[in-house]
Amino acid sequence: MHVKKQKKLRIIEQKEIIKYTGNCFNLFNATNWLNVLSRTYNLKFQAVVDDNGFILPFCHIKERFFSSVKSIPFGDYTLNNCDNNLLNESLHFLKTKFPESYIETSVVKNLDSNFGDFSVSKYGYLIQIDIKKWKESRNWKEAYERNIRNALNYGLAVKINKTYEGLENFYRLHEQLRIKKFKKLPQPKRFFSAIYDEFIKHNKGFLLEAWDKNKLIASWVILEHGQILYYKFGASDLVHLSLRPNDLLFRSLMQYGSDKGFKTIDLGFSGATKSYEGLIRFKSKEGGVKTPIYRIERYPENFNYNILNQKSEYLTKITTAALETKSISIIRKTSDEHYGEFA
Repeated sequence: MHVKKQKKLRIIEQKEIIKYTGNCFNLFNATNWLNVLSRTYNLKFQAVVDDNGFILPFCHIKERFFSSVKSIPFGDYTLNNCDNNLLNESLHFLKTKFPESYIETSVVKNLDSNFGDFSVSKYGYLIQIDIKKWKESRNWKEAYERNIRNALNYGLAVKINKTYEGLENFYRLHEQLRIKKFKKLPQPKRFFSAIYDEFIKHNKGFLLEAWDKNKLIASWVILEHGQILYYKFGASDLVHLSLRPNDLLFRSLMQYGSDKGFKTIDLGFSGATKSYEGLIRFKSKEGGVKTPIYRIERYPENFNYNILNQKSEYLTKITTAALETKSISIIRKTSDEHYGEFA
């Protein structure tokens, strides 16, 4: 009589995770991305695995206010293709290993979770790379084509850049956008340097740039994983937005994806505050399909929920204090020292 082998869950260390990367369905549980976070924020990753190749990366963070297990911090989501029962078993397994910790993961799938609170935490935007279908289904088609025509007539040029100098140029735009428009700390520069080393340097990504003659007015960080192009970060010169450089960049990204055989563009998630309304409109206008990202979370027994307010107030206080100085050196120092606490 044949007895089906039971799946045995176990925890492996970060150096072993690379053995499982062939089973990763997205960027955010791939070894390269985990290396970026580990290098930048000194996070130590582990993973729950079974004998059949399932992997759920996580890190145990002993932060200022409470202990947490997150899968994973600074990622849009962890899993986009997973077995419902196996995920629940893995989360309960983590609970037995870290009973005093808050546990959280995010998935792109409406699951029947029996682990903890299950809710839509944000929305991502995906678009299939089919240029003919994309043009036929676009909203505001005439306005879009006019924007592209005007950008080209004005003389805007699109370039693909894989140099570190290009990354530094992007960061200057990114830094100012975060500070001036979103009133938030920019990620530290070392974060983007790690992205360059792990991805762009090895032809797993590039910078897509829009130039007005000799001036860079928009730049996107594009990462490649499997058959997906990830629009991970974008930054524009606010003074030149009327030239519609981002419409031109998106058309170029669609053409690049089609030429290279990619199947999907992941436009990333967008925040819910008013400052993100323009970004949400842009992603929807380009044909991005609004996709819910579900958060599964569980707090330990006897958790003091007042601590959540204390953490939020603390992070708001250090952000406000830095931005109010209007000193770029102080803002950068604050980002270097504290951005990891936003995990």
